Amino acid sequence: MDATKDRIMSAAMRLFAGKGLKLVTVREICKAAKVNVALVNYHFRNKNGLYQACVERLFHENTGDELCELDATVSDARSWRAAVRCWIFGVSRALRSTKGGAALAAGFFRQEMVNPSPICNLVRERYVVPVHDGLLRLIAMAVDDVHEQRRWVDSIWSQLCAYVLRDSSWNPLFRPVDVEADAWADSVADFVYRQILTGMKYRAKRGAR
Repeated sequence: MDATKDRIMSAAMRLFAGKGLKLVTVREICKAAKVNVALVNYHFRNKNGLYQACVERLFHENTGDELCELDATVSDARSWRAAVRCWIFGVSRALRSTKGGAALAAGFFRQEMVNPSPICNLVRERYVVPVHDGLLRLIAMAVDDVHEQRRWVDSIWSQLCAYVLRDSSWNPLFRPVDVEADAWADSVADFVYRQILTGMKYRAKRGAR
């Protein structure tokens, strides 16, 4: 039974990551997993239960807890810059992962951003907020005003997400045709990082308010 359950989840993860919860049917999942349709209800109660099980497994294994706690590595301006750069590049590469569970987790995140599911709050609060707040604490080490902190975090997050969430048909408008996708994405991340260094400087270790 465990092998059957894993087979269902593996098939569901691939389909959900590519199409989202609403567009995937139980019959489609079971066909991909080569199991009887009734087994989804037996193991997960319904499609939403299966989706939540997939989310919890994927994000638990691929969240990247180190991105949530980078502020703990900061002791001076140099380590602050290193932590900020690590966060920017870590999130950028996680969002556009193309291998293994990380790629599927990135797919689920893209789907939730564009077309939220009934468990969007769980995804946001349990897995996205800790990463978001890790950046907020880093920004708070250089910016005193709480509203300005939020504006910086919103701008950084939006720039990184916009790159990975747009459909590939838009790439010719935003990426030079002679530059590979990963190279360009890294250059975008570096640009965002340099914007931060231009707009603020580390002052003293303090928490976000």
